Amino acid sequence: MNAKTIRLLVVDADPSGGYELRSLLDEIPEFEIVGIAHSQRMAFRQVESVRPDFMLVDLMLPGLRSIDLISQISATHPDIRILALSPGDIPHDRVILSIRAGALGYITRDTDLDDVKEAVQQVWQGTHWLPLEDTVAVLGDAAGELAVTAQERRGRLGQVILGLIPITGLLAALTAFLWREYWGQIGVRVVDLGVDASSRMVDVLAVLIMIIGIFGPLLFVTSWTESIGKWIKKDHPSIAAWVTKIRQRRLGRLLFNRWVASALLALLILNFLVWLTSVMPLIMLILIGPVMGVILLANILDLDQELPDVMQLPHLGLRRVVAFLSVVTIIFLLVIGTEVWIRGPDLQTDGLHGFLAPQVLGFGAQPATLYDLDQNLPPLGALYLGGNADLYVLYDPCLETVRMVPVGSSRVELVDRVVCPSTE
Repeated sequence: MNAKTIRLLVVDADPSGGYELRSLLDEIPEFEIVGIAHSQRMAFRQVESVRPDFMLVDLMLPGLRSIDLISQISATHPDIRILALSPGDIPHDRVILSIRAGALGYITRDTDLDDVKEAVQQVWQGTHWLPLEDTVAVLGDAAGELAVTAQERRGRLGQVILGLIPITGLLAALTAFLWREYWGQIGVRVVDLGVDASSRMVDVLAVLIMIIGIFGPLLFVTSWTESIGKWIKKDHPSIAAWVTKIRQRRLGRLLFNRWVASALLALLILNFLVWLTSVMPLIMLILIGPVMGVILLANILDLDQELPDVMQLPHLGLRRVVAFLSVVTIIFLLVIGTEVWIRGPDLQTDGLHGFLAPQVLGFGAQPATLYDLDQNLPPLGALYLGGNADLYVLYDPCLETVRMVPVGSSRVELVDRVVCPSTE
């Protein structure tokens, strides 16, 4: 390099240290010191006024202003080479953050003049300068904190999962309210049905897990669409050529539009998951739903890297996950609310019908024949809703009435369908 070829801006938190450093660097003929700044604000002004080629940034500016300075200069002036300046007692966290922010290396204040010159020359050429012995010490100091941090993050994920358990109390209260509203429309009290609150909560949680399992994968449709496109271009050029040919037509441009492709893939996935829920609900309940729940929770907490590789998917971001959960919750409440308050129990001769309420509330209505053990009454066809130690609760779908029958004098036999007597 010719003399005075590198225009150098020095950023030093210590005013006296900055001038001492300047006098040291002046001994290197390749440097032209064009400015000295002692704060982040001064450094920004100097960059705009003197337009340096190279910056030597002290890592000990108050707070993390050194890191902010390096990050912003790297983003706005990528042609400026940055070398970090560390005290002899190297702050490993700031060194690591400075490299991530855009510095190409670091030196310490007690670095020999020849090493300073070599470091600047390498960084000027775009090569990283990481002194071996000092870097080993930095990594050794950081390793302990990284190990603790990983353990804390994994522990935090487990704590949050456990912390969700108290929410079941809120769900239990909501479910109890829905029970009363649902069955109260035909004059049945929940207590008459011998309801086990704990088992009903299991039903509610199972339905929520299935809903997350059905809709959760839709969050990854965009990334999956892009991956499929890259896979076709890379491994199946003949298909890619065919797609390119089709896209030259108006209908092809519409069909192979990214958003249209994502919508079609989402519809395909949704239909498959709904079908899987109907034919193999246990897979949704014990595999897909819980896995999606953990993935969404890890995305919210920014703990994706703590999951096994097979469960790591593109990071979604807090807003996207919260928006998704909010939409699913609103849809869930609207559907269950419509069934509970507007439609009510849909009791037909073959049992209880409904889209979501029967599954959420965990109730059924089984067709049965009631026999009077004293043989004072003929057999009666009705829907068996439940009962307690004293009474059977039955609903007559033919007359649309509720019957309470003493347990001791009656016997219930389940059948396929209630046969209503002919009105002719």
